[in-house]
Parts: sequence; structure tokens; C-alpha cells
Amino acid sequence: MAVKLDGVMETLLITLYIRAKDAAGTAPVLNDQKAAEMVAEIDYDFSKFDSGIMSYYGVLARAKMMDNQARAFIRRHPECTVVSVGCGLDTRFSRVDNGKIMWYNLDFPEVIEQRKLFFEDHPRVKDISKSALDPSWTQEVETNSKHLLIISEGMLMYLHEREVAQLLEILTRGFDRFEAHFDLLYKGLVNKGGVHDTVRKTGAQFHWGVKDGSEVTHLCPGIRQIGLINFTDEMRHLLPGVKKLLVPVMYMTNNRLGMYAYKKNS
Repeated sequence: MAVKLDGVMETLLITLYIRAKDAAGTAPVLNDQKAAEMVAEIDYDFSKFDSGIMSYYGVLARAKMMDNQARAFIRRHPECTVVSVGCGLDTRFSRVDNGKIMWYNLDFPEVIEQRKLFFEDHPRVKDISKSALDPSWTQEVETNSKHLLIISEGMLMYLHEREVAQLLEILTRGFDRFEAHFDLLYKGLVNKGGVHDTVRKTGAQFHWGVKDGSEVTHLCPGIRQIGLINFTDEMRHLLPGVKKLLVPVMYMTNNRLGMYAYKKNS
């Protein structure tokens, strides 16, 4: 089937394809068989992403580390609520589900429409067909006073700084408390989407990045930073052969996982 996604929305096909390629390998990192099934059904020239070697290992490292941090949160709060902001065609729910959590997928209507072609209804998964910058979406999330985890992977770098600030305001106005895990671009790569090994094939552009993640708290002082992990910590184990020589450079330029906590003052 044909998938019609342009610009930033097309970038979700990069991560989908990489997870599918990983699943077909002899030693898969994620073993995302659902991604492989989807790629097999989609009429799209995925081969244009084959030259993105660093993206391949970077996407897998990022997904694995974000999965691990989500699992850690779920272990601490087994009946929590999770919102995947800018979910794309992600399959994280199936990778981290403990049989008790409530999960929300949030993305543009065009993306959620595509998700419905591949995912069956699930009693603990709900889709929200709205932009992350539409403040009304928070009203559709029912936490029932349970702990809330907000996850954003592969999205914030495509927003402008004012839009990041807008999203943070939506979160802090919409929820009394939450933990947030944000995939953050290194600031030196802003406006360099045209030289990225896979993003340049989509026409999307990077608009916002960070140095150490404190930029998020500067945009929204009510949010507290509780962690920062460089995805290179995992990527260095995945890179083959001589590519491991790039690890020192990757520590400076790679994406990192910023972790934050918010609790509304009573």
C-alpha cells in the first residue's frame, strides 16, 4: 500500500525502515518484527536510506536506550500512563508493555490514519489525531491520578525554539505532574539536515538543538532536569570495525536523552 507523507512526517519512515532491517539481521538489537511486516506492505522506495550507515546504528542505539529508560519508569510505576508524542509508526508499546500500563499515541491526523492501517485496536492503547502543539490533546489523556511518562523521540529537533517552549507550556498546563524523556539534537547540527545521511533524502530540516539539555529548563523553569544520557553510550557497542574510531566525535555531536520531571505547585 502507498504511504503519503511529506517533509518531517516522511522522516518516520527512516526509523521504521531501520527497525525492519535490524529485525532481518542475524543479531537484531530490537528485533521489531512488526516493523518488518509494515515495510513489506508499504509501497515506498526505502532503498534511498540504505546509505545511512551512521543513522542505522544511531536509530537502533536511541531506540534501545529509550526503551530501557521507559521500562525503568514502568518498573517503578507499573500502572502508569504513557504518552508517545509524535509517535509516527513506532512500536514501543509492544516492546515495553507490562500488561498494566495505559498508552496514548499522539501525532498528526495523517500519521494516525496510517497507523490504523497496521495496528489492531487494543484496550490499553488510544490514538490522538492532533498536533502536539494543539493544547486540547491533553484533555484526551486520562491519568486517573497515576504517574505519567511523556516520551518524544525524533521530533523536537524539527520544531523551532518557540514551538518547543509552546509544547512545554502545553505539558505543564495540561498535567499536574509528569516525567519526560526527550530525544535531543546536538545544537551544532541545527540547520544541517541537508547534510544528514538520511534526513536529507526527505527535505526535512533541523531547527532546534541543545548542548547539555538545560535549554529545556530555561524555556520552562517549572521543569527540573533529572538526567542526560548520550546515545553514544550504546552506539559504541553497535558500531562495527573501524567505525568505532568515530566514537569520540560521536560523543560531541550525537543526540542525547534528556530526562525531566515536573510537579505543579499546590
